Amino acid sequence: MLHRGGMCRYGFAHYKPHHACFACRKAFKRRLRDDVDPSGDEHPARCPECGALMAEMGLDFQAPPRGKVKAWRVLETLWEVGETFHSCGCGGPGYRPRDPAALRAFLREIIAGYRRNLTAWQAETEPRRAENRLEAIAAWSRRIARAEAALQRLEG
Repeated sequence: MLHRGGMCRYGFAHYKPHHACFACRKAFKRRLRDDVDPSGDEHPARCPECGALMAEMGLDFQAPPRGKVKAWRVLETLWEVGETFHSCGCGGPGYRPRDPAALRAFLREIIAGYRRNLTAWQAETEPRRAENRLEAIAAWSRRIARAEAALQRLEG
């Protein structure tokens, strides 16, 4: 769904980024640097409870209740494999699993998609894309390895 003349809703205002601390099972919206000190340095988001670096989850992220430990583990695994809740705000980030069984199926699907992307880059012969080829192959290989490791942890 498009808003206001075809632009995405997150394009009209600056929203506070959503962060999560998996150790404390807490989520926060962080103030923007421009709201605090526009000329100041950018600092990584740290959990106010434990001080650990927080994961930037995307504007469409909604944290589960703190007591839902399995749901938080699912979110942490999604973060580890690079699947967060970023979107332009129009249609959302797409399906994200909420329980371990759905996560296993989701990981199998994304691994298959990552492999298709890797295969496409390995077969790439167009000269104007050649400079990105090795970087893309390495990036897709890393994503496959992270997703396969997460799946093995879940199944092991």
